[in-house]
Amino acid sequence: MAVATFGAVRSERAEQARVARVARFVALAIDTFVLILVTFVLNGIFGIPQFPGGFGSQLSWPVLTLVAIVYFTVPEAMWGASAGKFMARLRVVRVDGRPLSFNSIWIRNILKPIDWLPIWYLLGAASVLLTANSQRVGDRWAGTTVVYRHHVGPGGTRSASPAAVRMLAITLAVSAVFTAGFAYFGRPALLIQGMYNTNGFPMPGVTSYRLGAPTWGFGTVTYAVNATTNDPSFPLCTGTIELDWGPFGWEERNSQFDCLPRG
Repeated sequence: MAVATFGAVRSERAEQARVARVARFVALAIDTFVLILVTFVLNGIFGIPQFPGGFGSQLSWPVLTLVAIVYFTVPEAMWGASAGKFMARLRVVRVDGRPLSFNSIWIRNILKPIDWLPIWYLLGAASVLLTANSQRVGDRWAGTTVVYRHHVGPGGTRSASPAAVRMLAITLAVSAVFTAGFAYFGRPALLIQGMYNTNGFPMPGVTSYRLGAPTWGFGTVTYAVNATTNDPSFPLCTGTIELDWGPFGWEERNSQFDCLPRG
């Protein structure tokens, strides 16, 4: 009897997951859009342009992968749904009907990079369409799937305690304050490095440079700079780079350099 009941639960979950497939892809599209916005903000604050025109201004792929995993893991561990799943009225559940554990959430999301292969979530999408329980690779290892909220059943997904919600709110607030502070106090040095990487350094021909301590004003910062150039007659230069804080962050306003002849 217990075996029959267990089999009935799995069969019912499989049908519920199949019905939710289209909504699941809608949720993925929403989450992808949100992640693009998050990545854009993080790159604009912590990233360094690598190529002329500002292209390649991004954090390393391990950092961005970690951001994506955290983005999915935290809300799913608390409420069983990412932002996209919330909007699509979906929840993560176990295929066997048992309560959804944090371990299951962690496994399904730590393996998410595999589902992204080879590009644009193709492996994960194929797995959802071809498996009986509509499971991507991470789901199969974690024993989970995704169904509509009204199909979850009592205790079938995650439910955050008030203390956990407060802790999340505090963490997000601290992160926002740190990010805003870094955008003002930490970004200028990264911007100058980006100018160097993209051949936009205020003085042409610079092969290396070293920044001195910044001098801060209201909405301005000035760095003393020692630079080495590729001009054999004037190889060493000293000067300043001044940046202004504007509507779109820091921008170069004024730069001055004096170069010494080889002596």
